Amino acid sequence: MNDNALPIVSHLHPLRRILTCCAVALPFLVLAVFFFGKCFVYQEQFLFRDAAHFYYPLFHEVARQWKSGEVPLWSPMDGIGMPLAADATSSVFYPGKLLLITPLGFGFGMRLYALVHFALAYFGMLWAARTWRCSLPAAVMAAVTYAFSGPVLGYHANIIFLVGAAWLPIALACGWILARRPALPAALGLAFALSMMVLGGDAQLAYHTMMMLTLAAIFFVLPWRRLPNWKIWLGGRTLRLATLVAAAGLAIGLSAIQILPTSQWVSRSLRATSEEPRSLYEAALLVATGKEVDFDSLRGKPHPDSHARHSYDFSIPPWHWPEAFVANFSGQMYPRNQRWTRAIPAEGRIWLQTLFMGTLACLLAGIAVWHCPNRRVDRWLVAIGLFGVSASLGWYGLGWLLNEVGYGLGWDDETLPIGSPFGGLYWLLNMTLPKYAGFRYPAKWWIFVVFAIAVLAGRGLDQVKLSRRFILVAISLAGTFALAAVIVWLASATLGAMMPVSPDDTLFGPLDGTTGLIQLATGLLCGSLAIAASIVALRFAPRSFAVAMIVSIATVEVMLANHWVAPSAPQQLWNPIASDQTTVQFENKRFFKTVYFDRSKNHYPDSFATTGSDERMVEGLKIDQKTNFPRYPLLKLMRGIPSVVSIRPRDMETVWSYPDKPLVVTMQGAYHEREKRWPVAWWQANVQWHDPIDESSPSAVTQGTYEILDMVKNTTLPDPIYPRSNIRPSRFHWANSATIWQPTVLEADAANRLSFPTLPASVYVFSKPNRIRGGQFEVELVNCQPGWVVLQDYYDEGWQCEVIDANGDPRADVPIYRANRVMMAVPVQKGDKLVRLTYWPTSFVVGAWITAGSVLLLLVLTGIATWQALPPRTPQGRTFRTS
Repeated sequence: MNDNALPIVSHLHPLRRILTCCAVALPFLVLAVFFFGKCFVYQEQFLFRDAAHFYYPLFHEVARQWKSGEVPLWSPMDGIGMPLAADATSSVFYPGKLLLITPLGFGFGMRLYALVHFALAYFGMLWAARTWRCSLPAAVMAAVTYAFSGPVLGYHANIIFLVGAAWLPIALACGWILARRPALPAALGLAFALSMMVLGGDAQLAYHTMMMLTLAAIFFVLPWRRLPNWKIWLGGRTLRLATLVAAAGLAIGLSAIQILPTSQWVSRSLRATSEEPRSLYEAALLVATGKEVDFDSLRGKPHPDSHARHSYDFSIPPWHWPEAFVANFSGQMYPRNQRWTRAIPAEGRIWLQTLFMGTLACLLAGIAVWHCPNRRVDRWLVAIGLFGVSASLGWYGLGWLLNEVGYGLGWDDETLPIGSPFGGLYWLLNMTLPKYAGFRYPAKWWIFVVFAIAVLAGRGLDQVKLSRRFILVAISLAGTFALAAVIVWLASATLGAMMPVSPDDTLFGPLDGTTGLIQLATGLLCGSLAIAASIVALRFAPRSFAVAMIVSIATVEVMLANHWVAPSAPQQLWNPIASDQTTVQFENKRFFKTVYFDRSKNHYPDSFATTGSDERMVEGLKIDQKTNFPRYPLLKLMRGIPSVVSIRPRDMETVWSYPDKPLVVTMQGAYHEREKRWPVAWWQANVQWHDPIDESSPSAVTQGTYEILDMVKNTTLPDPIYPRSNIRPSRFHWANSATIWQPTVLEADAANRLSFPTLPASVYVFSKPNRIRGGQFEVELVNCQPGWVVLQDYYDEGWQCEVIDANGDPRADVPIYRANRVMMAVPVQKGDKLVRLTYWPTSFVVGAWITAGSVLLLLVLTGIATWQALPPRTPQGRTFRTS
């Protein structure tokens, strides 16, 4: 045979190919129907936590504004208005939002939005496993283990993190290929996946992904020994890091439309500044400027109620680790309080409902690790899995261990100079990585544990053999699980009675530790049966059938163990509030009052804490809707204060910390028992002035804010002149106000302060506010005199003001002043007819142009990569393949 002859490329028979595709898709279809079929058949929505009361109202507002032809940049009903697109949780520019504005309706779109991302997680992991040379059954095993594991399934209630998890397999696989051998298609795939994470609302996962790929480029893709010299060692790694940086740069460009507004918004948030340095960089900056340094946060003792402290919330303690391979190890979290680990004093806030991935999957992953993988990708998977476990500990660092020992020896909290997170990996990341302290929640790292175990489970399925050693280990493990199940089941009542008294859950009721232990025993028994069934399949069935049986057993495992994780309730529970009003134009809606939700108290009945119920989640949902918690006002077409956003603005939070809460409540338009609410917009002649507040430190912001609010509080008001009750313009639904003098304090230095002549008390200016769109507000003026139009909308630099004067000519670029720290005021002149404010921030415009250019570049590079991938042609026009 000629050595230059072309290899014969064999193809599967079309029918065989169809059957293979069906076999690959079948586990996903079975699991999707099992977990989500009820939602589609009976038209139900996800019920747990943020899925019901946070994301449903938020995405409804985003879809409504898109459908009305407006770019959703501003949310007028979040407090007294808040940036919508700049808050990354809204994920306004994520292409997947198209699913929410289809003719099928918003409710169906929300269900489809989740299902599509579970499908992306499944098939993305399938492709990643095949890329790493897993067999087809092994790739299916990895996909089932990943997409329907407890952590990923639990993200149905925190859907922006489901989006990130769905794109993670594609990002890591493309990134590994790029680091292994730089190529244009892999770079484009990585850039696109990272940009989808950012646009989808999970920028932190994109940051973590690049960290893990950097780890791969430095330590795993190239050998450390047998190199001629150090220049080759350094050059190879520099090249690979450069390609990763280039892909990340393209991803930043693709998502600039989100990154720039969010970055500007974050600079105003509680995350941006702190009185205590949260990293070595912040400490060095304070030392360089000669300021006193508070080292509490650096030594693991951040101040209570600070972002530095809350960033460690939702840490995963080590006693939860067995939950990854024992179903319901900790007990079920809902609908009844049966999570027995709540009795542990050091138990913290729960981020993931369950960590379960499958007893069989974890066993197969252990087999892959036991075989001492020689492939670099396997070693990298082990490394990122261990990194994820260590980083997710968060609050449970070395300092926590020392403090626990100290408590046992009778020490008090001040005996040790270090706090709980000190010495942990997450604490180290906060100390050393620039800007990392602005992130939060260590449990977000656990997704890399899920990814690593899933791929290693597929690798283990390819490597498993029915040797004597494997049989002994498997039988011993199955027997141990079965024996432990019997012991726990028999002792459940006794152990449940011995548990320390734990606080009752305000929603799910008192702790039922006995039932939680029975669920633990059931999980141990199921794991034992899964291992035993796999041994039988390997022993008595042909290899191909046995492998298919193992995948089927793993599928059944996650179905039985995680059946409770994604509860749903009928769509009708949301319909009385908003029966899909996304198709209604904004200006045709009628708006109602501003409501205040007091976060400082529990709004559930006391009976909830003392009794349990299988319908408790639905009962809680109804109370949440009735009490406007926390974003249901978005559906009710009313303003809800205080605003509930993931990036909390420092100035607004400081205002809410003011001791006179009734003043703050009424100033923002809600009724309080002691005072009447303020109007939405009004004209007045006189204002007070205060020097601009120094934004450099939280203490300066607090001091200046309190001074301004003291001036507001101590102002003596004249009797207001209200319009006649029969004046009711049909278009102006927000409020009708006349010449009303409310105490107003503006911020400006002496050179920029405006003054107007004193007007007689008989002057009557009639103002009629009108909300044109979410990000546009008008106030019509009748008999306008020199003075100020004060607006009860949140001050932001993205607002632009235009005034129509007496001759009908526009006066653009009218200055906007801060009023009462968080509101706005606009100067007007005699005869002015209209004040129009439009929210159109420069950061959005610049980001949109950068994203548009990056998309064009992506298309060009994709065309080049596609052209290069095409097979060459002979002079006769025939195509051929090269070996």
